[in-house]
Amino acid sequence: MLPIIVSLVITISAYVFIGIYYLGTNRWPTTYQNKRVLFITAHPDDECMFFGPTIRFFKQTGEVFLLCMTNGNYDGLGPERADELLQSSRHLGVKPDNVKLIDSKVILDGPDAEWNCSDVSEEVVKHTNEIKPDIIVTFDEYGVSGHTNHIATGRGVRYAFDKQLLPENTRLYQLKSVNIFRKYSSFIDCFISSTSMVYNIGSFKDIVNIQSAMKCHKTQLTWFRKLYCMFSRYMVVNTLQSVL
Repeated sequence: MLPIIVSLVITISAYVFIGIYYLGTNRWPTTYQNKRVLFITAHPDDECMFFGPTIRFFKQTGEVFLLCMTNGNYDGLGPERADELLQSSRHLGVKPDNVKLIDSKVILDGPDAEWNCSDVSEEVVKHTNEIKPDIIVTFDEYGVSGHTNHIATGRGVRYAFDKQLLPENTRLYQLKSVNIFRKYSSFIDCFISSTSMVYNIGSFKDIVNIQSAMKCHKTQLTWFRKLYCMFSRYMVVNTLQSVL
């Protein structure tokens, strides 16, 4: 039994060290410098729980904008969560004037809320026409955690993209969802993710900033979210897919 345990510890340690070796690396088309990049999320805290590494990457190479589809008012904490989003965005390097939070009567926060694709698309189109982003980054079809609001956000953005309602030449990228083992493998997943066509792995400084951003969401820091912050690979690495 002891040899098995020792072997397991050595293997895991090796993957962790390999993962740390990849910190601060990325793979994007070299033409994606000095771009206006819009991240579209569902809730305040999505920006750091899921998109942090990519936000930090584009903060250094272009200008970042954030559109949040709700104010997170499911528990009646909308005003507090809106303020938390602004605080979090500062830690990620996003200017307060570049953060937009939608408070709509038809796009409501909550796992049981049903969002119409056209309603989401309408808000997305309105905002993109204002800022003219070169790149949009949002959720994929599973929405990382399977949350209905994440899925509806991704679908609404995809609807606008497929219908050619977005500004001309806007590129769309979706954050890839991974299985639960990879999701909670933290640094270990860096090695696997580095084989992807498009990825961002935060530097040590990026990771510290992402963790600091999450701490701004005081209303959401339950014990299980603290565990998420410790083990989630999304706090360290993002892999993305281009929508053609």
